[in-house]
Amino acid sequence: MVAVRREQDHYAVLELTPAASAAEIKRRYRILMREVPPDANAGDPQATRKAARINLAFETLGNAERRRAYDATLPAANGRRAPARTRRSDKIYAHWAEQENWEDLVAASVPPRRAPHRHAQAPAIEPAEVEVDLAELRLNPRVRRRIRVSNPCDCTLRGDVSTSEPWVWGPIGTFELPPGGSVEFDIEVIGRKVRFPGLSRVQFIASSWTGSVPVKITGFEAKRTRHIPATGSRYAPGTSRRRWSR
Repeated sequence: MVAVRREQDHYAVLELTPAASAAEIKRRYRILMREVPPDANAGDPQATRKAARINLAFETLGNAERRRAYDATLPAANGRRAPARTRRSDKIYAHWAEQENWEDLVAASVPPRRAPHRHAQAPAIEPAEVEVDLAELRLNPRVRRRIRVSNPCDCTLRGDVSTSEPWVWGPIGTFELPPGGSVEFDIEVIGRKVRFPGLSRVQFIASSWTGSVPVKITGFEAKRTRHIPATGSRYAPGTSRRRWSR
């Protein structure tokens, strides 16, 4: 058995108990050494001494044989303190900590990401497209339309709804659709805010579904331009100049 010289309480230095696993000791050592890196605190005697105590504690507790020899000197070895029960997961972590590729072992143990929900039948939007004629907007400054979203699936659909252009006023916020339920939204098209080409949309975004309803303004007429044929005059076309005689 290797003799151990008791100069400090290694478990207290690492802020652990004798029941800590090898993986916990290694993890705690790395955390503490990040707080007092020797290279960054070369001129600080306190930090240097603390880093030395942490290194000494890890050199003792990080080695299985040295740790057993050190634990034999603790009061618990004389029966004054019952050893803590070790969980099966702690044994697994302790085994991983002794391996060189422990990071790969931990990464491989992470459970796979749960597959996204697939709807038995996708949510439906009615109508599929909203059209507002410009002539209707000239008569009514605000034109209202209604959109209905149905959820035929057996899941609860939660998400956000918004519009993409400032001339479409309507639902902005969250919505929730129970299994087999439906919800209706009213939108208003504001005539004075419409800009060419008059395209917008209402968007529904959930974790397992995304829907969109295009909003179109129809009846736009192309702007007519006046074509003036070129002339040989050095004056502006369409103008004349009168000569006055004295």
